[in-house]
Amino acid sequence: MAFIDGVRHGEASLYAVCADGSLARGVAGVLGAGAVICSPATTPVIAATHIERVVIWSDGAKFELPDVSGGWGWVVHSVAKSDPKGPLDELQLRMRRAEESIAVDLIKLGHLVIVDGPLYFPLRRDLDAVGYIKTHHRPLLKPEHRSIIRQLGVAQRTSLFQIGTDRYSSYIRIAQPSRDAGPWAGIVRIDLPASNGIEQAVKRADMLASRLPRYAGVPHRDARAPQNLQPIGGLEHHLRHLLGHPGLGERAVREAVRTVREMEEKKRG
Repeated sequence: MAFIDGVRHGEASLYAVCADGSLARGVAGVLGAGAVICSPATTPVIAATHIERVVIWSDGAKFELPDVSGGWGWVVHSVAKSDPKGPLDELQLRMRRAEESIAVDLIKLGHLVIVDGPLYFPLRRDLDAVGYIKTHHRPLLKPEHRSIIRQLGVAQRTSLFQIGTDRYSSYIRIAQPSRDAGPWAGIVRIDLPASNGIEQAVKRADMLASRLPRYAGVPHRDARAPQNLQPIGGLEHHLRHLLGHPGLGERAVREAVRTVREMEEKKRG
């Protein structure tokens, strides 16, 4: 199985004056995505990582930031909308696209790919992958059916139910809740593509119900345990290390902006 996850954070908010005098807002940030390969007989191995440092502008603007010492550099992108949240939304979208690219490559190699989060755009829902959902904010079943979920034992799952026309889903208990935990502790949900048919979805759900509990998170390592699986937690830690400290990223952006201002002052003479 290949577990895929991504991380991202904004490092600095930016603004620039356009030729018509209007202001374009932007964000300098960094995103990362990767995969960890797990099999019962071997140690988990991080198999793929993608790190990208970007500047994203609103209103279709594209203002370059010069590279600065220490290897800091940014790829410039823009979004057409003027919504102040647009650049951050685009950062999230680009992280998801990086996850999708890694997923496609690993599926071609024959891995069962499990993506942290639901199977939703931009990850194609016809992709032969599994979505892994840790939180349950929105009720998807009727109350009488939801009460059954709390009664699941470890490695047991609910029947499949359909979400829209393109996904089957099932709840699985991957760990017994502690004495002071809520009844939904240890419960996760999986998304399966309907494009493979109901029989394939049932087989895959059965297999995951038996295998996912061995990867359940442990409380002394992860506050989000047991739902945050150990391979995913380790991958997140590795990716955040590759992203670098946000404070250093912000300092690099400030240095790049100072360089731009100095160049503009020289042009004005």
